Amino acid sequence: MFFPFFGIIQTIIMVKIRMVNNMRKILKISKILLVLFVLAASTLVIAFSIINYNLKYEMPQILTIELYDKDNNKYLSYSNNNKQTYITLDKISNYVIDAFISIEDKRFYNHQGVDFIRIGGAILADIKNQGFVEGASTITQQYVKNLYLSNDKTIERKLNEVLIAMNIERQYSKDEILTGYLNSIYFDSGIYGIEDASIFYFGKSAKDLTLVEACALASIPKSPTYYSPIKNPENNKTRRNLVLYELYQDKKIDYSTYLNSITEELTISGIHPENQNENAPYFQDLVIRELKSMGWLNDYTARGLKVYTTLDMKLNNAIVKSIDKRHPNSDIETAVYALEPSTGNILAVVGGNNYEASAFNRAVDSLRQSGSSIKPFLYLTALEHGFTPATTFKSEPTTFYINNDKYAPKNYGDIYANQDVSMVYAIATSDNIYAMKTHLFLGTNELVNTLKRFKISGDIPSIPSLALGTFEISLQELTTAYGVLANQGVYVEPTLITKITTFDDEVIYEKKVKEKSILADKSDVFLLNESMTSIFDNSMTYNIRPTGGRLVSLLNHTYAGKSGTTDTDNIMVGYNPDIVVSVWTGYDDSRLIEDYDDLSYGKYIWADVIESYMYNKKNSWYEMPSDVIKVDLNPMSGFYPSFNEYHKYIYFKKNNIPWYIELLYKKE
Repeated sequence: MFFPFFGIIQTIIMVKIRMVNNMRKILKISKILLVLFVLAASTLVIAFSIINYNLKYEMPQILTIELYDKDNNKYLSYSNNNKQTYITLDKISNYVIDAFISIEDKRFYNHQGVDFIRIGGAILADIKNQGFVEGASTITQQYVKNLYLSNDKTIERKLNEVLIAMNIERQYSKDEILTGYLNSIYFDSGIYGIEDASIFYFGKSAKDLTLVEACALASIPKSPTYYSPIKNPENNKTRRNLVLYELYQDKKIDYSTYLNSITEELTISGIHPENQNENAPYFQDLVIRELKSMGWLNDYTARGLKVYTTLDMKLNNAIVKSIDKRHPNSDIETAVYALEPSTGNILAVVGGNNYEASAFNRAVDSLRQSGSSIKPFLYLTALEHGFTPATTFKSEPTTFYINNDKYAPKNYGDIYANQDVSMVYAIATSDNIYAMKTHLFLGTNELVNTLKRFKISGDIPSIPSLALGTFEISLQELTTAYGVLANQGVYVEPTLITKITTFDDEVIYEKKVKEKSILADKSDVFLLNESMTSIFDNSMTYNIRPTGGRLVSLLNHTYAGKSGTTDTDNIMVGYNPDIVVSVWTGYDDSRLIEDYDDLSYGKYIWADVIESYMYNKKNSWYEMPSDVIKVDLNPMSGFYPSFNEYHKYIYFKKNNIPWYIELLYKKE
């Protein structure tokens, strides 16, 4: 009864033996066919390579730009249109070089761009495993694919990859190819290149990487997200240990080093080399934009450039810190622009709350209504036409009839003094009625002409509402115009770049301050600047607080300032001889600003920023011109104060003194 059973067993065994024998035959035949295939492929590739011998596939010339701040500290490397650091092979640890060669291309220094031996081995492995388990692309092929080709998995693309790789190898040295490869590969998290990967993952330069750190980085490019030390640390460790084993097999490390290394724990930093906002990305973009307009990025590719900029990194960081601290729980945006008026140096530009969320520079590229921040240029115009800081108009609800049209602007909160008030008071409280009466008295073209004198571009409309800031302007242009006031009526062309050198420190460009242009009489500007300190004087009120009154407790220095508020935009600008700072807040979609916190926080940012710059600096203010006098008056009425009335110094040009002051002045 057992004989049939044993017969079945015997039959199964015989079938298995035949299958094994057949598999051996198949493998033997496969090896023969493989050899023939490799020979044929080699012949074909060589033939195509000969045919295409004269085709030149140039590796990109590397233009590396290093940006330095005003204190000569480097804050960015910019290589070939990417904010990344390009380094030469001598600046890369040998551990990195050995690790990449061992895991990616063992025969890198022996093949001519394509490793036919490796291709054969990969095909054989695929046959044995009945699937695609092993790749055969060399480092040169990978670099070529990154430079010139898509990721399409087609025979045509692969053939092009092979041909270009062989041509690249004919034209460039192995070290040049390896340098380009290590500087171009992707390491996940938006990081390209070995140097920035080193900084991101380990907080150090590529030349300082340890053996295990180098192997961890060499593990990433095969599948950047899957092998990320941050996102998938166990996957990275597994492949890292494979890299270490390959190094041991290649006799790059000994067995003891291998055993000690596979158990080593790594500390991952995850600090981006261009960490948003901390390295002034909005400012960086402006510098690169300026370099492009100057032609340096297109024409100069020899050794790289060192670009010395006007950036005050401490100030930039203070801006970022203040935005983070003060920003309300809403999607309102912020822009800040800071300028040194005497030199035109742009000290800091922050174009939004978060660069990674939005790289759009709202300080430069956005046009928004200025609101009352335009009024100082109206009042300067008035002073140039015979007004004084004590000139009065009645602040009351008023309807203006202009060309048969009615125009009835209102003060903020619909609050009025309901009496004659001085220019100083009108500035302090941003009285719209006073501004409109001044504007119409002078003629609407006069303000247009003044704004054009102050380098404000665009089609400026000669309309009544221009005095209230309905004209759209960039924060950059507005700050530049205020810079003229801060520089006592003298315009200096703003600049981002002071000097450009080669990497050998050969000076190839140096900023020459263009001849300063006088746009306004120094004495008129002095009267205006003194008047604009009134927005921080809480004693100057009848029934409304000065617009900067809430900031007084935060300020330790003297400033001139003006705010601007519309339904959709809030602006605060203030200055002294050392600095001009302007802040805009609003929504990208121009929604109405209704929340109280959204309405007010921009002013606090301004106070934080300007005081951070002036910290430990002496109070800086303007010397009174010789043709100016000061008179102790009631600043609200512009007349001599009566008993117990608030009083302060008001300034006048000697050739333009009110009659009631002139009577006393002549007796002095």
